Amino acid sequence: MFSNDRILTLDVGASKIVLGEFSCKGPSPVLTAYAVAERDPLEAGSASGDSFLVLADAVREMMAARGIKPAPLHVCLPGQTVFPRFMKIPAATADMVDSMIREEAAENLPFPLDQVVWDYWKLGADPATGELDALIVATKSDTAQDVAALAEATGLPLAQVDAAPIALYNAVRFNYPEAEGCTLALDIGARATNLVFAEGDKVFMRTIPIAGNTITHEIARGLGVEPAEAERLKKEIGFVALGGTYAVTDDETADRVSKIVRNVATRLHSEVNRSINFYRSQQGGSAPDRVLLTGGSSLLRHMDTFFAEKLGVEAELLNPFSGLSVAQGLEEDSVGLFLMAPSTGLALRGCARCPVEINLIPPAIAEERRFRRRLPFFGAAVAGLVLTFLAWGVHANGLASRYEESAEALKARTAALEKEQRRLSAVDSDVRAAVAKVDDGAAIAASRAAYPEMLDAIRSAMLPGMWITSLEFRAPQAASPSDRDAAAAPAAPTLRLSVSGFKGELDRRVAANRRTKGAVRAGSAGEFLCNNLLALRPALFAEAKVVKEGPVQNNRVTEMVVEASLARPLGRPDASWIPEEPAPGDDAEPEDESEDAADDGVEEEPAP
Repeated sequence: MFSNDRILTLDVGASKIVLGEFSCKGPSPVLTAYAVAERDPLEAGSASGDSFLVLADAVREMMAARGIKPAPLHVCLPGQTVFPRFMKIPAATADMVDSMIREEAAENLPFPLDQVVWDYWKLGADPATGELDALIVATKSDTAQDVAALAEATGLPLAQVDAAPIALYNAVRFNYPEAEGCTLALDIGARATNLVFAEGDKVFMRTIPIAGNTITHEIARGLGVEPAEAERLKKEIGFVALGGTYAVTDDETADRVSKIVRNVATRLHSEVNRSINFYRSQQGGSAPDRVLLTGGSSLLRHMDTFFAEKLGVEAELLNPFSGLSVAQGLEEDSVGLFLMAPSTGLALRGCARCPVEINLIPPAIAEERRFRRRLPFFGAAVAGLVLTFLAWGVHANGLASRYEESAEALKARTAALEKEQRRLSAVDSDVRAAVAKVDDGAAIAASRAAYPEMLDAIRSAMLPGMWITSLEFRAPQAASPSDRDAAAAPAAPTLRLSVSGFKGELDRRVAANRRTKGAVRAGSAGEFLCNNLLALRPALFAEAKVVKEGPVQNNRVTEMVVEASLARPLGRPDASWIPEEPAPGDDAEPEDESEDAADDGVEEEPAP
């Protein structure tokens, strides 16, 4: 198992292989060891890139020579092997943005998606339009698989596959945090030149196929020598001519080489100038405020002077360790450290957060790595599950014992409570019987008071000359099964009252009542009686009507029958029927009225 405290970086170029070892224990990576292996740039392969697998032996030799131990490997792909694409995505939800980026990748990448390994990074939103700037980076699946094979052949776990332009951008942003405006980084290698714009959160990059090998081939063609000889002349006497028609040295060969170098540099400047114009017009960027040169071909004399003169800005060599630390004893090799700009960008990706983070690791390797990262969690989950079952088993056994003890105690407690319940039930029955007797007595007492009140009401309602011949109570009719209120309260009985009286006297009283104003108006003595009952005692009587009026004999009404429905139940005089408890106020004492008040105190509307 490898520790994350150390990482290895591998930058594969056409002329050099740079292997670096970094410590990630602090806030920023520290270079602890590195090795540089020279390659013949003219035999390094085609422009599409080499098979990384053939570099396994060279990497193992570099590790052995410098005493570098295995650690997670971060690889940097050359700029000519990757395809960066910049695009604007309309404002949308995260899921929709991911879907739209995938559609853009399918349309804009030069190969089908199943033939490439690609990743993307959201650069930020345009505050004016809300559109999202995104960067898509892809490489051919064969290239990514070769990198994975190289890592496997060297026994190093592949952690990340980055692109050289992006690693360079992260290195510039970290090492020059105080730089304002637009910074243009030119990585002039052997096979290609990586051009990177860094302006705040903006980034733009392009790979130009004009670099050191172009100079070599132009020298060979111009001087009529072999490419190997041209490469030697470039390194030994080559520089960028300062311009003009005069000779810059006494050596005619050096003079001709310098002019050839200047011609190639002029072509490179034309492509750089085109890129600047595109960045300003299409990406909304600014003209560069400074130029930072890196890469082996940038070390040609006067290359910085040439670009400073052509672009009209300050040009200097990029220092990849201005913000990073180097272990003691390594700082003496300034040229070797200068070539590690992409390596420092890789190291930053392995040890800290970076402005742009993409990973072109093959999907199978990425899935395997994710699975391995989850293995400790799976093991912990399984162990936790086993411990949980064991703990639950122990807990369940303890609970079972406590439940059995509790059950026995509850049985004993339940038996005692049931015995007490039986005793309380017997007492409750006695209490209910006593309460029933008290209620019966109260009802009987209430009914005894209600009957005199009712008889007094009848007496007050009768006309002088009337007398009672019979008085009886009739039980209420049985309630209909559909009557929902039948069970709510007992029905009230009906009072059947038979009276007699002298015909002449009754007629005189009724006529006298018609001549006076009163609340009770009636056309006969029976109606007078019914109305008086309802008016004088509304709390006792709900309804009254004349049901029968017998013949007159000897000027006397033989029988007049009136039925009055009681407003509430009453007990029978013989107490065979127990009445309900009277409502409050129903048993109040009636007002004391005289016969004259009943007779003369009630007026009827005068007849017309």
